[in-house]
Amino acid sequence: MTQAQHPIIRVFKIIHIIGLTLFLAGVISLFITDIEQTVTGMVTISSLIGLGLVLISPFPIALVFQWASKNK
Repeated sequence: MTQAQHPIIRVFKIIHIIGLTLFLAGVISLFITDIEQTVTGMVTISSLIGLGLVLISPFPIALVFQWASKNK
């Protein structure tokens, strides 16, 4: 039995996947490439990781709110 998802949950899920992709791209470029040797590379890697983590964060909170509203 599947329940209909709220449209905002679907948006948060897409944003979560984009954030996870940015985070993984930053971590992979940190450990595999030599881009971190320059200042521009450091800024690029830190921006990828930071933006990825910021975009990941709303989805679990939305799931908690959805879970709490179901348990009323």
